[in-house]
Amino acid sequence: MKPVLILGLLIFGITAVELESGVPILLKEIKAIKTEHTEFTFLLDLELSQGGKVSEVVSLVGDLLEQMKRDQLNDDLEYAHRTTTLGLDIEWLIIVLRNLTKERQDKNNQLSELNQILVGLQQQLDALTEQLNILNGKEEQLRQTRAQEAASYQARQENNSKVLAALNEIIPKLQVAVFDQDGKSLLQTEQFEIVEKIKRDLGHNHPIAIMVALTTKFDVPTVKRIIDKLEHIRNAVIALMQQEDEQETQSQITFQTVLQEIAELRERFSKDFEVTSQLIKKRTNDKVLLEKRLTIINRDLSLTEQLLIQTREYKEQYDAAYAVRKGKRISEIKTVQQAYDLVENHSKKHKQ
Repeated sequence: MKPVLILGLLIFGITAVELESGVPILLKEIKAIKTEHTEFTFLLDLELSQGGKVSEVVSLVGDLLEQMKRDQLNDDLEYAHRTTTLGLDIEWLIIVLRNLTKERQDKNNQLSELNQILVGLQQQLDALTEQLNILNGKEEQLRQTRAQEAASYQARQENNSKVLAALNEIIPKLQVAVFDQDGKSLLQTEQFEIVEKIKRDLGHNHPIAIMVALTTKFDVPTVKRIIDKLEHIRNAVIALMQQEDEQETQSQITFQTVLQEIAELRERFSKDFEVTSQLIKKRTNDKVLLEKRLTIINRDLSLTEQLLIQTREYKEQYDAAYAVRKGKRISEIKTVQQAYDLVENHSKKHKQ
């Protein structure tokens, strides 16, 4: 109440003590005003008691009353603006909080789905790795088996070649050795030489060596039958070698076909492996970005919640301070209004 202080200064500057007509009654009425603002009524009483003119007091109190009303109006306008702004701030913070909460839920759902996808992709990658290892092991085993089969084939054909070569050499000599020009006499010396050569070439226990050795113990017809059997064996060896060649050729074709199938499967699995690896890398990067965003969201949520609490508390304090301030000013205005009405009515009556 700065105007009240000004009023007090004016009062203390008055030295006259002559009172206008009716002022004593007015003073009693002023003192009868029930108010907490006794300093105002005291100053007003002092003003009039010291001989101040009622008309001047009316003007001064009227100016004070208008100033107080203007102050209250300005305070009301400032409060309306500030409380509207604070209300909008609170509403905006609530919206931000709601959006952040929803975004966090969405990101958590995305993170859960992403983790499931990564688990599935890793399982696919593990399965592809296992398939590639199986293919590599199968190829290695296939190559070893093929090498063993090829070595076995080579050994068999070498043995068959020895037998065939021995038969091709022995049969003609045996035919010449066992018959003379008339076909009746045996040439024992040459026949024994042939037997010894067969034993050296094929071994003493070889069936053909044993069979040839028998030719030294039988007559011409029996030897002829043995020679026929040797020719049959030779033909069988030739057929067997041809069959071995055909089987070896087919084995090589099958081997190359299986190798090609393994190569095609390896290429397909390798491509799938590369694609899956790239997907895992991409999804892992997505997960890192998602986790970073969640960190930011959680930080913003915490800050927004704190700011909302602070803003609400500030608004409550501001509302409470305004209410106290307004209550006090309204009380002051009421007191000044009562005093103004008294002095104004007094002034009007004495003018008549």
